[in-house]
Amino acid sequence: MLPKYKSIESACVNMSKLVSSLYRGLLGFTNKSLVKNLVIITLCALFILIQLLYPYNFYSSSKDANSSFQVGIHYVYEQDNLSQIYGQVAQIYQLGFKVIRINLVCNPLVDNDLSNQKTDMFFSATNYYGISVALVIQNYEYVDTINYYLNRWGSNLKYIQIMNEPETSSGWDVGALYTDDEIVSNFNNIYAAVISHNLSAQYYTNFGIGYLVRSNVPIELSKKLDFVGLDIYMNAFLVMSPQLIQNLQEITHKNVVITEFGMSTTDSTAQTNYIINGLNTFKNMGLKGCWLVYWNSEFDNYGIRGTPTEKAVGDWIAKNA
Repeated sequence: MLPKYKSIESACVNMSKLVSSLYRGLLGFTNKSLVKNLVIITLCALFILIQLLYPYNFYSSSKDANSSFQVGIHYVYEQDNLSQIYGQVAQIYQLGFKVIRINLVCNPLVDNDLSNQKTDMFFSATNYYGISVALVIQNYEYVDTINYYLNRWGSNLKYIQIMNEPETSSGWDVGALYTDDEIVSNFNNIYAAVISHNLSAQYYTNFGIGYLVRSNVPIELSKKLDFVGLDIYMNAFLVMSPQLIQNLQEITHKNVVITEFGMSTTDSTAQTNYIINGLNTFKNMGLKGCWLVYWNSEFDNYGIRGTPTEKAVGDWIAKNA
């Protein structure tokens, strides 16, 4: 029996040596630089993710008693009948909106043109209800048209937007972006036309997230602006909005207003949640205001008029602004 006992003992010893060898090998492997690098990379990615998500989660869920937050909306009144416009402005006012953003709509060649009548009707309503108006001057607007509009209606304006997302403006060739010099030159031409009217309006330009790759554009243009606008679309950019807002403030040294904010969808629940989350975030960050797009829109689903989102936004304004 002794040889058999020694055989079992020898096998156990060999097995012990094998396990010990494997254990030392595993320890040696985990000390390799590859594993260390993977661990470091994973931790860094986790840290970056927290850095991206935490500010949004904090601002969207915290409570701020600030009641000066200004909620606005873009009304495309040119798409409505003349008889509708006054009542629509009244409805926007009753919901609690403080600012109505509009396109530059006029016919400088025919004083009594229908487009001019609609603009007269619009300002008649906003003056009666005391709603501030923000005019959008697009990137390709003619100076003569700008001068006609401001001569006729300029005194009604609280804000004037000079160009729309200029960092993405393109030339006549499809896909050809303006150079920085072209953007600044175009901006200066419009700006010169606007300031020549000596209006009391505040000037701003709005930027999309494309400003991140052309940050010199907002840096240069902001020198002549009272504040800068930022357009936020899509959930991904809403989550990143605290960082985007802070960065835009730092490079321009100007206050930021969210000048375009909305979601194009037929899902009213998704649209409502998106907008309410955004309003909470921007208000709690201490921004001056957020302007929605759109009240109405024929060509997409951004409009909130006649949807459950309209009531939800009105309720939010009543409680928060």
